Amino acid sequence: MADYQRLRTPFTSMSFTPDVPSNALGTTEYSNGLNIEADVRGIKKVGGEEEILSTIPGNVVFVEGGFRSEVAWVYVAATREGKWYVLTSGGISNITPGVGANPNVALSGYSDNVNITTSWVGNVFFINDGLRNPMYFLPTATEIALTSDAEWNYTPGVNATRAGFVRSYSSPNVGNILVAGNLTQDLSGGTTVNFPTTIRWSQAFANTGIPATWVPTLTNVANEQEVPVRGPLIDGFFLGANFYMCSYWDTVVMTPIAYQNSTAPVFGIRLFNQGRGLINNNCWSNTDSNVYGVDSRDIWVFNGSEFAPLGNQKVRDYFFRNLSVTYSDRIFMVNNTQKNQIEIYYPDLTSTGWCNKMLSWRYDLQVWNAPKDIANACMGTEGPVFTSGAFKYASRTVIYAQGSTASSKIIQTNRTNAFRGAAIPTLFERTNLALQTDKGPVPYSAKVYIHRLLPEIAGSGSVSITVGGANSTQQAPTYGQTGYVPIDTDNPWVTTQQNAVRTVSVKVQSNDATDTWNMTALNWQATIIEDAF
Repeated sequence: MADYQRLRTPFTSMSFTPDVPSNALGTTEYSNGLNIEADVRGIKKVGGEEEILSTIPGNVVFVEGGFRSEVAWVYVAATREGKWYVLTSGGISNITPGVGANPNVALSGYSDNVNITTSWVGNVFFINDGLRNPMYFLPTATEIALTSDAEWNYTPGVNATRAGFVRSYSSPNVGNILVAGNLTQDLSGGTTVNFPTTIRWSQAFANTGIPATWVPTLTNVANEQEVPVRGPLIDGFFLGANFYMCSYWDTVVMTPIAYQNSTAPVFGIRLFNQGRGLINNNCWSNTDSNVYGVDSRDIWVFNGSEFAPLGNQKVRDYFFRNLSVTYSDRIFMVNNTQKNQIEIYYPDLTSTGWCNKMLSWRYDLQVWNAPKDIANACMGTEGPVFTSGAFKYASRTVIYAQGSTASSKIIQTNRTNAFRGAAIPTLFERTNLALQTDKGPVPYSAKVYIHRLLPEIAGSGSVSITVGGANSTQQAPTYGQTGYVPIDTDNPWVTTQQNAVRTVSVKVQSNDATDTWNMTALNWQATIIEDAF
């Protein structure tokens, strides 16, 4: 029998990597977890969630936030019942178009999967719901207004025009414009025609205003044209000086041309990439220098020059295997700048119609985090922390709206140690763990007895630890009894059953609404037996 060994497993920049077999994982990877996230030097319980602001009547299907003035942050929400609301620190107001004349007015056609895209330009909020003319909410207005037919529905013989998306683009040559794509028109003869690869853009406008017109002429900026993509256009985003538009399969770029006179073209449009696109609208997000998105191939990152796969051989297969095909059009993405991470909200196989899980990529650490439980989100965004009855602009967090709950409140994340007052179940599991000695990893030919396990952990409360193992990498681990370790204690260890195993496995769990923890390493007291070295 070999000498008694003291072995240490540090948790530095740990990455969730479920697509790789556990026996092939690196020392900084794990393949099973829930409601935990990486820190620079450890694995920790995720922050909790709390409800904020006023109750929103009806069932929310969309939410977005922004500055209505330089000192007033607001959230704007839409409901399945066809009503729009603005939420401030002081209350809630109905801003549905026409509410001033008819307090019971509601927009028709809204459903749980209504296609809404928005943009803030200065303090003006632009909205497109895919069901009517684009809308806007001016800083001093008391209700949302619709773009007039004269400005938007300009084609002769057309009764109505709808766009699949409308986004803002601040171009370096002409300034602010709106870009719309995937147009559908109701003709005066009674037929409806879809132009899935047609885009149009508006006249340039100031930060405090709206486009004067969308009508193309020889003397203004506005125009309309086809773009070379396969499949219908889904959404668009800006990066640097350019604007990019995606179908399911392809991406085109809209590039500014030096503006010389009123009759010269102001934008050039060309195919940028075949094979990269977006799975649906709102599933992309800007960071300081990149755009992240999801298409039917992978989760990608785009730097303005090339697309790069982000989930391949890490989380891609796990993500698509667990994604609900029925509700995949509900995916959305948020950039959590406070945590330096991209958050993908998605419906898994147990979803009843809403995003009930979140997968995140820490772009500063270059690691994936395990899934987090979500309370049926329909849409989310980043905003200032709301506490003590006011928005605090010195810190940020992500909020989301609950799609499944009637008369609900906005959920603010990374607050408290509970999920809206309920316990947070956490799990960190690593199977086929390679124990490291001063001579290198314990060889596969050896077996080990694990006597004690001592976690290096900070926080409050306690965690439960279960140790197990197997005699081959494919064999399912057999776990022993679960031990509970108080975090603030004179005896920071759990004892284990004395079973000889060739591969070691461990689970660390908690389930409470009051405490938090951050685990930086595990220390093993073990005996290496059989063919040790």
